[in-house]
Amino acid sequence: MADPRTTTGSAYQHSWDAVPSAIPEGEITRSENYDVVIIGAGCAGIFAAHSAAEQGLSAVVIEKMDKPSARGMDNGAVNSKLQLENGAKIDEELIFQDLIRFANNRVHPELVRIWVKESGRVFDHYIDLCNANDMQVALVDNFSVAKQFPDLYRQYPTAHIFARKDQPISTGNEYIPTQEAFLTFVEAQAKKLGVQFHYETGCERILREENNGAVTGIIARNKAGELIQYNSKKAVILAAGGYTENQEMVDAWCPSANDPEIKTYGPKSGNSGEVFAQALWVGAGLQNWPHPVMVHTIPGFHVDLMTGNQSFMHVNRLGKRFQSESMPNQILTDGRFRQPGKQAWAVFDSKYEKDHATFKTGFDGPVTEPLEQLNQYADKGWVHRADTLEELAKLMGVPEETFVQTCQRYTEMARNGKDEDFNKESYLMFTIEQAPFYAVPIKSHLLVTVGGLDCDPDMQVLDSEGYKIPGLYAVGNIQGNFFANEYPLMAPGLSHGRAITLSYVLGERLAMQ
Repeated sequence: MADPRTTTGSAYQHSWDAVPSAIPEGEITRSENYDVVIIGAGCAGIFAAHSAAEQGLSAVVIEKMDKPSARGMDNGAVNSKLQLENGAKIDEELIFQDLIRFANNRVHPELVRIWVKESGRVFDHYIDLCNANDMQVALVDNFSVAKQFPDLYRQYPTAHIFARKDQPISTGNEYIPTQEAFLTFVEAQAKKLGVQFHYETGCERILREENNGAVTGIIARNKAGELIQYNSKKAVILAAGGYTENQEMVDAWCPSANDPEIKTYGPKSGNSGEVFAQALWVGAGLQNWPHPVMVHTIPGFHVDLMTGNQSFMHVNRLGKRFQSESMPNQILTDGRFRQPGKQAWAVFDSKYEKDHATFKTGFDGPVTEPLEQLNQYADKGWVHRADTLEELAKLMGVPEETFVQTCQRYTEMARNGKDEDFNKESYLMFTIEQAPFYAVPIKSHLLVTVGGLDCDPDMQVLDSEGYKIPGLYAVGNIQGNFFANEYPLMAPGLSHGRAITLSYVLGERLAMQ
């Protein structure tokens, strides 16, 4: 497969192939000097800045948005003091090997090992800091689908939630903006240590010396339109996130990101990929592509609360069931995308509230929408509802006879406690026999690309030939070689967890240089 950045003849294949002219010195309003210059005030950038400042380095964070970028809730770590106190000790070698196996060894194992070996220590530091500053920390119960075959889809209790004392703790699927509170807290701690945060200031150039020399800083434009040169003594750290909003990059590097029906990752314009282009302009390479992506299946009604429900039966537009629904939801998405028209529905009956009453909620675990609210959605046409299976099939537009037979077979297998077709976990199977019956069109949400620049185990960006670019580092979703294929759901909060841990470790390492 050809490199997607190559050119054909004299024509540029992609917009980022055209390297712009240098910005004239006369247009630069002023220069500022720091040990570390960080692009991006998301999870990775804020923790890199806080770590650097704790080690005595001067740091500035450049962010094009008007505030930190925070989303989600869970932060993954291995064997923090909170986990150990709660009897949730994780086998470090097992989770390490699981992650490498999931990625088909298309990652740098050393990067993954930093998270596995160092996250507990790093999280302990923030647990202590939060406890001393009127913040709370809690573990989240994860929902394991693989009770019958526990080694098939192992789940690790990695998720931590950091929140204000006045915030409730999510049970896994209801969205509470605790991550915003956490990042705001760490940002405040970084400011106390002298870190400068320059918001509404977007990077326009990464500065690299001639003849493949070192990266020495960046040029950014602030809200007033002024160009400011930020010089770095030790490092420029790229922490600018993914590129889900850059269609050209998605098409070139991660075409599978076009499959989900909905894009939900915020803030708007926060993942537009311009820093990727700027890194390529100074010679950066990309990790092997196609890049991995984070996708969640939403077979629910209130999309903010439902990230997956493995206890429903799924059928395609042929009226047939096509997979075990008890797999992790990103894997379920892969199965649906293979179906005709990528269409599928989650089917269940009116006793689903009672059926689900036995479940504890948790990451990717069953969540029950109140029946009254479900019927309101049906009244609006968001959910199909019918008094017979034949009528439901008509509303769905699937073959009636096949659909009825599928429901009857599923009901019989649920009653017998054995899925003879796909070996679904029996505790997740419920009969479909009590009217009214429901069918929810299954859609998937694109969250973010998690493939990035070619980085080595030192988190240093490599050029297109695989050599280090002196002074240039990447953390968070712009950092490549930590994930491959797709985002693994075995360790909830892993994206935030690797951003926190690797960014903190990088700050420590830069201080020792």
